[in-house]
Amino acid sequence: MLFTTSIFTSLLAAVASAAVLPARQPATIWQSPFSGTIMAPAADQAMAFGVGFPFDYQVSSWCEPAFAPFTVYLTAGAAPPVFDNITAEGALADGAFAFEFGKFVVSRFGLPQEGTPPPTSLTMPTVDDLALALAPETDFFLTVVEEFDGCPGSIAVEYSLTSVPLSFTLAT
Repeated sequence: MLFTTSIFTSLLAAVASAAVLPARQPATIWQSPFSGTIMAPAADQAMAFGVGFPFDYQVSSWCEPAFAPFTVYLTAGAAPPVFDNITAEGALADGAFAFEFGKFVVSRFGLPQEGTPPPTSLTMPTVDDLALALAPETDFFLTVVEEFDGCPGSIAVEYSLTSVPLSFTLAT
């Protein structure tokens, strides 16, 4: 009987302590110590709305994931977006970008392609396609958010952010 009472008391204590656990906090967004490199377009390359341009992004190889997904954005503002603009889903928050070109995946180690492979060129959106009201002298950036899954340190997913400035102005 004493044994049963001890087990019951222990179980009751465990359930009671679980009932007072704090509410689950939103997921932590981990910043990778490394990011890939935007090879094309070059920094300050002249751009025109509605026209194609060369695109080349070299994914980071610091933790060698089997698949390297990344999303490409056109951002606008006085400076490129900061890491705080990345959501728990690994995307730039609404309002932090003017246009999303898409999510692409680099398959590594001879694995079959998973997702959309990165294109060799992208088409700049027209002014009407942009998600922002723009002034004639707006600064633009090509921005990439890269996802790292299963890297060392037992962190489930990390993200990196890199940008290059683009050179063009809006017609008035």
